Amino acid sequence: MSKFLSSLSSTPSGWLATTHFCNWTPATSTAGAIPLTDPTETYTALGPTTIFVQSQSVVANIDLESKCLKVAVVNLKPGQAPISINEMSKWKTPSLVAFHSNSRLIGKESLGLLVRYLTKVYFHLPILLFKPFNYPQKFLRSLYLSYDITPEETQDVAVYKTEEEGGEFSKFTAEEMVAMILKYAMGLVENHARSSVKDVVITVPPYMGVAERRGLLTAADLAGINVLALVNEHSRTALQYGIDKDFLNGTRHVMFYNMGSMHTDADISV
Repeated sequence: MSKFLSSLSSTPSGWLATTHFCNWTPATSTAGAIPLTDPTETYTALGPTTIFVQSQSVVANIDLESKCLKVAVVNLKPGQAPISINEMSKWKTPSLVAFHSNSRLIGKESLGLLVRYLTKVYFHLPILLFKPFNYPQKFLRSLYLSYDITPEETQDVAVYKTEEEGGEFSKFTAEEMVAMILKYAMGLVENHARSSVKDVVITVPPYMGVAERRGLLTAADLAGINVLALVNEHSRTALQYGIDKDFLNGTRHVMFYNMGSMHTDADISV
């Protein structure tokens, strides 16, 4: 993909329109042929000319919820489904992390430990991102979860102590454990796309504030993921609705209703 893009405009599906780019593959202009033979040279299209270049990269979407996650891929080959499946051939994966017998389990594998070793399985982690220490204390107590947590030395956030074999302990913050989940999700994406993927759009609930979003970006950075955007759930739904539907002349109001495991929201699109 290009190292620099500017003046992006609406284009056919799977294409990018730009008037300034570098390190790209040869392309032609809609106004006539423009040979681009040197991939290291910068080219600028003068005037109203728009150059359409087919994007060869794969971009993933991670829908990260408090109890589960779903991942999708765009710009796949014809015939490939956009939604990635996990190792159990399911679209939905539990967003859980478990530490047991010197092993770290993520997703469906950790769900099997939930009944027997409740304190070794960590969930609701996206809600706990970058929260002051007293918040996870009260939140986890309300769910009758007796995790061993202590304040972090330099920041007022919770550190989760996980017990391992031999009486040893490891400590992780919510950001670090969310990074593990995101890394696992990227493994599902790359296995589905059969190529390396770094660019991701993450879907977040609308109530997530600035601090929590920064915590999520920190987790993505720890996982080695380049986040292109954080998109609210209702914005994602409205965008997909607008893409799929054919609109006739006239005024229309549409309500998008989302009832999740931890929150419910309704949004009106005019």
